[in-house]
Amino acid sequence: MALANLDLDALRTRIREAQLTNDPILATFREFARRLKQDIKPLRPYSVNAVSFVSADGGDNRLTFNPSVIELVRVVDSRGNECALDAVPNTAALAELEKRVQPGSPNVVEPLQRLCADLGVGLRHLSYLLRAAGTPGKSTGAIRCYRDIVEWAVLYDLVTHPAVQWGSDTILVRDGLLRTKSFTRSVFPKMDSKIREGVARHKNRNVRLSLVGVAKQSAVLGKLALALELEATFHRDYPCYVRVPMEIEEDCYNFDRTWLDTYETSEPDDRGRKLYQSFGNLFLVKFGDRQLDPVWPVDVAEWQVPEADKILGQLTVDAQQGFPIPDYPMCIQRAHDFAKITGLEVEVLQDMLIEAMAVGLTPGQIERLLRLKHLGRSLAALRYKEA
Repeated sequence: MALANLDLDALRTRIREAQLTNDPILATFREFARRLKQDIKPLRPYSVNAVSFVSADGGDNRLTFNPSVIELVRVVDSRGNECALDAVPNTAALAELEKRVQPGSPNVVEPLQRLCADLGVGLRHLSYLLRAAGTPGKSTGAIRCYRDIVEWAVLYDLVTHPAVQWGSDTILVRDGLLRTKSFTRSVFPKMDSKIREGVARHKNRNVRLSLVGVAKQSAVLGKLALALELEATFHRDYPCYVRVPMEIEEDCYNFDRTWLDTYETSEPDDRGRKLYQSFGNLFLVKFGDRQLDPVWPVDVAEWQVPEADKILGQLTVDAQQGFPIPDYPMCIQRAHDFAKITGLEVEVLQDMLIEAMAVGLTPGQIERLLRLKHLGRSLAALRYKEA
């Protein structure tokens, strides 16, 4: 339907009438923005060792030669250390994934194996979503969940592994908030408890280990963005932050409280258990010193909220070096650079997939396989790729 065929005056009137219904919602969020504006605090920079870890996006780490699709799960930290590596067929069933936590298995993923061993559970008990692995139509979600769990296992390893001894005050920065739907509500509290113990052990060595999660977007920031701008909440010539009250955060979500509750805020169930999927407390932070610099959602570990001023000040030093995304933690961007696989690297890995597919084929079949690889490409795609 062409724009010229629309009755623009009538449509404009209807849009205005529709917006009148939404005006009270915007007014509510503007009130939230004014509340936050009253609590804005300046950030003072503190030097610290900032380390991040990133699992590269699935689309950037997928090897495909139909009908074979192999998902690479690769977590790299901002120092260039490869923390976890796996190659998973997209049709992998749960039994195949469980080999990743079996001691002595050639497919073992060590951080994941240690996480399951410490928690005393099998891989299948970490998440309901993993149980859909190998199920048509649900495998993609299961592999995405597996990738997220491996990334959490790396965070767990960096905090709790006896061989990891941080030599100075360090801030561990997760690419994403400190909350997840990947773990069950009964397992996540066990991991939370072990992580707190790991942080406490470092503190006993006079090393302060801080945990934060930084996201590029969130439901809270998405809902509040217009109101924050209209009220000029962060229009200040210095880095600043504000803690988001629970009631405001809750108003921005349309699902249950498991995304919000932590050990400190959840109520025991009838068996005395606290069930939750988060240990983060949300802040909105502007790391830049210009009025229109970007604002980011940042989770600070719940038990470290009293030290948020210093922790966010430490993160400010790293974020102000951010490139190419300005005023976004440089350690996350550096970890992304190390984790991504592109160009020639992808071609080399694709050749590894072809080599694996050729196992068991006759010389004639291998020749046909290679002919399809090199001559069966879409000529149109190559034409426009090189244009």
